[in-house]
Amino acid sequence: MFAQTNTGTLSGEVSDAVTKQPLLYANVSIVGTNFGTASNDKGYFLINNVPPGVYQLRVSYTGYSAQTKVDIGVIQSRNTTVYVELLPSQFELEEVKVTGGYFQKQTEQAVSHRSLTPQEIRRSAGSAEDIFRVMQSHPGVATAGGKSAQLIVRGGSPDENLTLLDNIEIYNPIHFARSGESMGIISIINPSLLKGVDFMTGGFPAKYGDKMSSVFEMSLVDGNKELYNTDVNVNLGGFGAMIDGPALGSGKMIFSARRGFFDLLTSILNRPAAPQYYDAVGKITYDLDNKNRISLVGFYYLDQISREGTTGGNGKTSHESTDTKYNYLTRDDYGTAFGINWRYLFSPKAFSLTTLSFSGNGWNTLQGTEADRSLRGEDIRENSYDFKNEITYLPFPSLELKAGAYFRFIDLKHITWKPADTTRAGQFIPASSISFLPEVSNKASFFLQNTWRPISQIALTTGLRYDYFSFIEEGNFSPRISLSYNFNEKTSFNAAYGKFYQTPASYQIALDPLNTSLRSGLSTHYIVGVDHLLAEDTKVTVELYYKDLKNIFVENDTTEVLTNSGDGFAKGIEFSLQKKLTDGIVGSASYSYSISKRRDAPGLPTYYFEYDRPHIINLIAGIELSDTWQLGVKFQYASGSPYTPAAGVSIKAGSYYIVDGDYNSSRLPDYHKLDIRLDKKFRFDTWTLTAYLDLWNVYAQQNILSYSSKVDAAGLVNTTPRYDFGILPILGLSVQF
Repeated sequence: MFAQTNTGTLSGEVSDAVTKQPLLYANVSIVGTNFGTASNDKGYFLINNVPPGVYQLRVSYTGYSAQTKVDIGVIQSRNTTVYVELLPSQFELEEVKVTGGYFQKQTEQAVSHRSLTPQEIRRSAGSAEDIFRVMQSHPGVATAGGKSAQLIVRGGSPDENLTLLDNIEIYNPIHFARSGESMGIISIINPSLLKGVDFMTGGFPAKYGDKMSSVFEMSLVDGNKELYNTDVNVNLGGFGAMIDGPALGSGKMIFSARRGFFDLLTSILNRPAAPQYYDAVGKITYDLDNKNRISLVGFYYLDQISREGTTGGNGKTSHESTDTKYNYLTRDDYGTAFGINWRYLFSPKAFSLTTLSFSGNGWNTLQGTEADRSLRGEDIRENSYDFKNEITYLPFPSLELKAGAYFRFIDLKHITWKPADTTRAGQFIPASSISFLPEVSNKASFFLQNTWRPISQIALTTGLRYDYFSFIEEGNFSPRISLSYNFNEKTSFNAAYGKFYQTPASYQIALDPLNTSLRSGLSTHYIVGVDHLLAEDTKVTVELYYKDLKNIFVENDTTEVLTNSGDGFAKGIEFSLQKKLTDGIVGSASYSYSISKRRDAPGLPTYYFEYDRPHIINLIAGIELSDTWQLGVKFQYASGSPYTPAAGVSIKAGSYYIVDGDYNSSRLPDYHKLDIRLDKKFRFDTWTLTAYLDLWNVYAQQNILSYSSKVDAAGLVNTTPRYDFGILPILGLSVQF
């Protein structure tokens, strides 16, 4: 029997967005109701007896710009936690009228920034509640298809993206993805754990480094101090459980664990591969006193794949694909990290954030045939020990200063072996065996940054970063600058420039002794754009960008030697329209046009980079059909990826081989699909059940992800497409109590 009279609670914290100081006695109200309160002397607030539903929470404080948090779900017998950071009003125009505060721009990130809430993740169609799949629908981001959750940002490769979880770098944030690959099924982070996400697709501040394309920063919730909340989720991808609530003493905690179902599905479908995954994430937070906050954060994941036998592979022809030659496979990928964050409020104008962390990542692989199941393999492990410190100081209302230091110690093992082979064009690749066990290396970084507002309309951020990597004995300075100019209360002009270096990864250096001479790749960003508020809840953005690429890593077809001889560029224009959830409607629309080209050495011709997608369109809408029904729709369109076609056949030593055409001179067919998600919520006395259907590729478009070309016994080329998912219904249940 349903019980509409049961209520929930709403609690949270209000703080200064710059200094992190708690804001005492801030006004907190639920829009359209009589519910409200004020934050206490620690910035904490609590609203009891709130009927179940979806609300807007408005927070205001004298001397600060008001902010409205949308899509706040209250569930009976549970506590919903909200974190609000207000910007001082001197950061806004003097003549600004009081508005809803639906959009807030970070003071140090003038361009290419998008924030996302857990509610926006949950209601996004075609994502199965995976944060990375949600981000694939944002301006400047391309999808590698439904079978991959990797992010392709402004024509860059997935390994050019920096991912952080509560200030701890995550080496690999996606299950079944490895460095240098574009595949990967699902994020290792349960989206229910997230407080929020900040995604920067270019021009990011000096505090971030060692990546050339983007920054993806996730913040975990701290749990709540009122009562225990429990979530149990199950869908096509797996089973998960989460709990948050008070911890021993005066602390707060949150913990999640998941187990994937992919191995059970492949068994039912009688497929040879059996992938399975596990992950666990947890956090405990303590306020030692009014100035000191300690957070302990940790996560673990394990991916396992086993395969015995494949269709079509006989292990006889040396130039067949790896999947058909080596029809026996075992693969384990694993990762763990844990760390401590200490936030210390020096004074009302300054605070520091110190992070100590450990992360360990690795993978083991054996591939072979029935006669020898270990013809090729790898045993790779990388452990790192990190220290970070960042200090923020506000000496004057118009000036914000930041400084920081970062040290990392890297312990690496890289052992690989493989038999002799030939490329598909018939080039011989000798057998190789690598045992790379270097001494511990280190990385060190320092940055200085300031944001200055000489007048209320202008915000100027300048920064300088220095990075040193002991293994290649290289140090680089990276200047950064950004500007935001507000024409009026609705329109602003934004611009940014910066240099972004990326050191060679350990797995790249380990491939050959000559790779120790590699230098860092360099991407120089130039970005300009305009923001305009069409309404309090609706914003339109236009941005143009150009990325100049130098010292790009170039691989060799027949050896493991890499060089820095490559260069190139990526350029484009992005249009986006974003509407926050008001009046039961939320949505966004974006169009991107871009070109990404590279060349392997001066004097050689340029070619389209493998992640070049000239045209990208994303349309997203969500509607609250009623208090218990929600509908979400997403349409995606993207130009096909470049690929190298088979141009003919040659004969070498009595065997047929492919003759390749010009590199990346052809394109796959355009990619497009429509996804629909329908949610239904059932409320019982002490718990809530949400059932959803996330229907991918509604009209069953046969999107091609790649082509595989082989030569048959008669010397004819047979080209086989590899398709993305067809129509795919994902049923899910979520129990909250």
